[in-house]
Amino acid sequence: MGIENDTILSYLDDNARFADLFNRYCFGGREIVKAQRLKEASEVYTAPPGEKSGQKIRDIKKRLESGVCLKILAVEAQNEINYIMPWRIMEYDCKEYGKQIRKIQHENQETDDYADAGERLSKFRRQDHLVPVYTLCLYHGTEKWDGPRCLKDMMGMEAEDSEWEQIFTDYPMHLICANEPTDYTGFRTSLGTLFALLPLRKDKARLKKLINENPVYQKLDEDTAKTASILMGVKLFMEDKEKYKNEEGYDMCQAIREMMEDSRTEGWEAGEKYGWAQGEKAGWAQGEKTGIYIFIQSNRDDGTEDAVIADKLQKYYDLPQKVAQKFLRNLPD
Repeated sequence: MGIENDTILSYLDDNARFADLFNRYCFGGREIVKAQRLKEASEVYTAPPGEKSGQKIRDIKKRLESGVCLKILAVEAQNEINYIMPWRIMEYDCKEYGKQIRKIQHENQETDDYADAGERLSKFRRQDHLVPVYTLCLYHGTEKWDGPRCLKDMMGMEAEDSEWEQIFTDYPMHLICANEPTDYTGFRTSLGTLFALLPLRKDKARLKKLINENPVYQKLDEDTAKTASILMGVKLFMEDKEKYKNEEGYDMCQAIREMMEDSRTEGWEAGEKYGWAQGEKAGWAQGEKTGIYIFIQSNRDDGTEDAVIADKLQKYYDLPQKVAQKFLRNLPD
C-alpha cells in the first residue's frame, strides 16, 4: 500500500475525521454522521467454504449506530489510479452483504421458524433486513484521475448499445479526488486544513500563497503535521519534527518554505554542475549571472553591506539564500 496510504488511513481512523469526511462529501457539511456514534468494525472478509476468492480486507470500516437502523460506513484509499476500482468497491460491498446474509441464515436455521416454503428455501424471512453499506473511495495521488467512476465506465459500450445500456445494472463509485481543488469551508476538523494542501503539491506558487495567508499552518496538531509532511513530501519535518514545534503546535509553514528553498538551491546547483544547454538558454543564463555580479559590485561600491545585498538578491532575482551567499563569495576580480 505504501507509506502515503498507511498514513492517510491512520489519520482517517479517528472517528471525528472519519465522520467529517462523510458529512462534507455526502451531506454538504451537515452533521449527519455523529462521531460519538461510530464504532470500529474493520475486519477481513473470508470466503465461505467451497469458494476460492480468498480474503478481502477493508481499509477502514465503521458501524454507525444511528436511530433504529444500523449502517456500515467504509473508506477505501488509493494513492495510485486503479482502473478496476468500481468493481473492487462493488466486490467489497457484496462481501459485506454476503456475510450478513450468512449470519441471518445461520440464526434462522437454529430457530427453524419459517412462515412458508419461500422463507425456508432462502433461509431468509420476510422481516429479515440487511444493514446498508456506504463506501467512499478516497484518491489522494497527484495525477489526475482518469479511471472509471462507475461499473458502466468499465464496459466499453458502443453507440449501438444504447438500448442495452438502458437496462444495464450500474454500480456507482463515490469517488473523492483529494488532488482536485474544492471548497474546504464545510469541514469541522483539521481534515479540511490537510485537504487544502493536497491539490497544490505541483503548484509551488499557490502553495506558498496558501500557507502565507493562513496562520493555521503555523500551529498544526501533531497528527495533521505528520500526515501533511508525508503526503506533501516535506522530508525536513519528517527528519526533525521537534525543530518546528512551538507553543501552539507545529509550524508547517516554516517546513514547507525550507523545503521549497532547498529545492530551488538544488536546481541552481544542478544547473551549475551540469551546465546549461546550448544556444539561447546558455546565453540567457550567462547573461543573468553577469548581471548579478554587476549588481553585487555596484552595491558594494555604494557601501552596502553584504547581508543587505544578499536580501536584495533573494528579493529581486528570486535566489535561494544559499545561492545568494555563493554569488557574494565568488564575485570575480
